Amino acid sequence: MPIKNYTTKMPVSQSLAKIQQNLVDHGATGFMVEYEKGTGRIEALKFLLDINDNRLSFNLPVDWRAFQEVLKKDNVRRWDEDDYCYRVAWANLRDWVDSQMALFETRMVSLPQIFLPYVETKDGTTLFQKMANNPKLLLE
Repeated sequence: MPIKNYTTKMPVSQSLAKIQQNLVDHGATGFMVEYEKGTGRIEALKFLLDINDNRLSFNLPVDWRAFQEVLKKDNVRRWDEDDYCYRVAWANLRDWVDSQMALFETRMVSLPQIFLPYVETKDGTTLFQKMANNPKLLLE
């Protein structure tokens, strides 16, 4: 089965704008982008959400190089085109956010449930990174 969005022509800027608008529509209060050194490509979208009267920062990464390896493994014809891989990775993230917001809108999940792995901790890592580096934290 082909990778989702492998035929997209939507520019990254448009996928990013759609993600941001979707998050704003669901309560995001600010955004920042983090750029990959040397390429000018965005490697993470950071945003703020107020949850239970606390303003939390979230870091949503776009690891397009890992995505490129999947395309290579699956023999997708354009896997070696960086711009193509970057664009398709963003399109998939856009669709993931859309799907998560649909679950939220149906009250099947809460925003914290969706984005908890991506919340930034005091040391700048995400909760997922902290747990991955110290699995014993899950047992506390």
